[in-house]
Amino acid sequence: MTTVFYPFFLLYVFGGIAACAIVFYWAVANGQFQEQERARYLPLSGEAPGPCTPSTSKWPRSMILTVLLIASALLLQVASVLVMLVAR
Repeated sequence: MTTVFYPFFLLYVFGGIAACAIVFYWAVANGQFQEQERARYLPLSGEAPGPCTPSTSKWPRSMILTVLLIASALLLQVASVLVMLVAR
């Protein structure tokens, strides 16, 4: 009985690994890991972050599309597992 869920488990594992790899590649390509020396001393600088203005708090369109793409990929993965489960 436990072997029935093994392919679905593998689908979730490999889907999660693929999603993490895509997000990591995006972070590296957009320079999210630049200035490591500066980032390590930020908690010690004593500077309080300034207030967030409406113009700086808006998400860029690319980030909104990325979040929607990841959410839709996860929903598609769940739907595919449910379809395979019902088809058995």
